[in-house]
Amino acid sequence: MSAVEWTLIRAVAAADSSWRLCEHVGLGIVSAEDCSNYVLHREEVGILSPRACRKRQIEFASGRAAARFALNEAGVEALPVLRGQKGEPHWPPGIVGSITHCYPWSVAVAIRYPNIFATGVDLETTERMRGAEISELVCGSDELDWVRAGDLKERLTMIFSAKEAVYKAFYPLCQRYIDFKDVELTWVPAQSCFHAKFLASFGPGLPRGQVCPVYYRSYNAFTFSCVIHRLQ
Repeated sequence: MSAVEWTLIRAVAAADSSWRLCEHVGLGIVSAEDCSNYVLHREEVGILSPRACRKRQIEFASGRAAARFALNEAGVEALPVLRGQKGEPHWPPGIVGSITHCYPWSVAVAIRYPNIFATGVDLETTERMRGAEISELVCGSDELDWVRAGDLKERLTMIFSAKEAVYKAFYPLCQRYIDFKDVELTWVPAQSCFHAKFLASFGPGLPRGQVCPVYYRSYNAFTFSCVIHRLQ
């Protein structure tokens, strides 16, 4: 097991620590080097444009491979994972899940509690952050102060990744765009997580002012964020 894989496993375990989902949650981790060993479902083949570049093809295949492993680990038959109207993964009935890509890794989480839980994951690298160019788009004023008080690129990556994980967790429920500034993050170092506060209502059961934890782990340049949230 690589250090990256161990880091991801620890992050998901931390996010699940409150709920103890155990065999109901599955994690899939795939490297781009492994995707040649994975055959897409027939329904999945038709999702990606034949004009997609080679890197996009590899990313898509490895993401669906990760989804299959996550489903198997959650004790579910590995049915195809299709795509919703906004490009979000459309999971089989009875499943909520999330997929993230950051070359060469693809990661997926699947949970067998679709009416009770929401989940979102995001993997980023500091090399992809443009620093000051996007900091004011991503961060509110208090978040900017926190970012600027430390390693700017590292902390901005943490903020960006955590908000992406929140979006992936809750978009399938509210079916509305969640802006970066619709969520306010507060870093809680003792728990290695952010507390994400909703600054807008995301729909029934997701009121303004609600707070959910976003767990964070890192290895070298990689930052991984994970949300597992029990719905009200």
